[in-house]
Amino acid sequence: MLDVLERNGEVLFHGIAVKPGKPTLFGTIGGQMVFGMPGYPTSCLSNAYILLAPALRQMARLPKRDLPGVNTRMSKRVVSTTGRTQFLTVKLDRGFAVPVFKESGAITSMAFADGYIIIPSDVDLIEKGEEVRVFLL
Repeated sequence: MLDVLERNGEVLFHGIAVKPGKPTLFGTIGGQMVFGMPGYPTSCLSNAYILLAPALRQMARLPKRDLPGVNTRMSKRVVSTTGRTQFLTVKLDRGFAVPVFKESGAITSMAFADGYIIIPSDVDLIEKGEEVRVFLL
């Protein structure tokens, strides 16, 4: 996708500081927007919820859609990588957010998820019992 976009249009960005989904691509060809989504299922679906759907809603002049969410507590300690915003898929279980993310290639990460939490790029640790906001899918 990158090569095609470079040859035939303009690359506006390639690579974003998120996990999963870093290899996201965006540009234009002949005045038309082009989204290049990551190849791994979890990365692609995460970015579709977070980037693609809001962009399509805006292009269609539909109102912004706020995803419903709930505040709950983490079931266990989660270590994250600083420098990238992480979208961690979770399942809600007895009042806790339980991480279900395995790897970007594991579609079951999304299939078993009730939603996701956003871990900001400057946070490297969420402690067990810490309150988090779960955005429901």
